[in-house]
Amino acid sequence: MATWDVLLERNRKYSETSHVPEALINEFKDKDIPPFFIDAFIVRNAGGRLKSCITDLIFIDAFTQGQAMKDIVIIHHTGKTLSLNKPLDLTVSLDCGFTHSTDEAMKDSLKENSPHLAGRIDQLYFGTFGSSAKLEESVREDLDFLRSEPLVRQEIKDNAKGYIYDIQTGRLNPVVDKP
Repeated sequence: MATWDVLLERNRKYSETSHVPEALINEFKDKDIPPFFIDAFIVRNAGGRLKSCITDLIFIDAFTQGQAMKDIVIIHHTGKTLSLNKPLDLTVSLDCGFTHSTDEAMKDSLKENSPHLAGRIDQLYFGTFGSSAKLEESVREDLDFLRSEPLVRQEIKDNAKGYIYDIQTGRLNPVVDKP
């Protein structure tokens, strides 16, 4: 598995190029399948929140008997306005939807469509940020959550890192663990 320093170097080189994606790649990552461009397990989910995928992390670690993961990197992202002059003459705002909503607003919306499921909806956790000003705080929350989970190995807890991916520049910016 590539070290985090190697991945950061790849990110630095990537950030010096254009960031408009030309293809969407949905890759099932298995340790027996050769990596496409990085050698890492990548779990993508809405908002990048750890709580919604902690069972995946625990499963992968247990299934591989602690051999697949040494580090966990939590990455949330900023937003950006993208102008597509040709051929559409269109301006698109790319942003994390989690910065524009709250868990309560999401639950209210779901209840409008499915009022008979209100009890189940009230149990949902989305982990929305409500504001882009809370991005670093959300990464810290995920790091704290990871470190409080008793089923996560200490090595993973000790090596956990958090970053904010700046869509505008393509750079990964470290989040200071405890301000």
